[in-house]
Amino acid sequence: MKFGTKGSDAITADEFKKRLFELCSLSGLSGLPRKSRDRHILLKSVALLLDKTQEYSEGEINQVLQAWLTDVGRSIEIDHVELRRRLIDHEYLGRSKDGSRYWVAVWSRLQMAFEREIEEVDVPLLIKQSSQASLEKKKRYLSLQEN
Repeated sequence: MKFGTKGSDAITADEFKKRLFELCSLSGLSGLPRKSRDRHILLKSVALLLDKTQEYSEGEINQVLQAWLTDVGRSIEIDHVELRRRLIDHEYLGRSKDGSRYWVAVWSRLQMAFEREIEEVDVPLLIKQSSQASLEKKKRYLSLQEN
């Protein structure tokens, strides 16, 4: 079954959260992942930061993308221009012909590819909490090794 079709191939909220943290904690990920599923998880995490009812100027979109790169995708080697291009290419963002306006592209294939609960994920908070939990787990492990 291809990505974006209904059924068991849909990305669950649990898979989304787990894989997003894994992808964002890899050091030196050069650009977006090659695997389609992973690439769509990252792109969806960016789209979740945008208001579906709002149009954005190029500057406003760039601010959101910079925030994502700082708060979420800090270990991913990609700039906001390339990220914006990929969001458009993969139809997460729509863009006016003159490039002055952007909006979240909502269409059925992408919506079916993700469980509805993913729409409620606070991506920066998820990354922060997952990072803290990972550090605590590491500390507990190291303290057990010392004893």
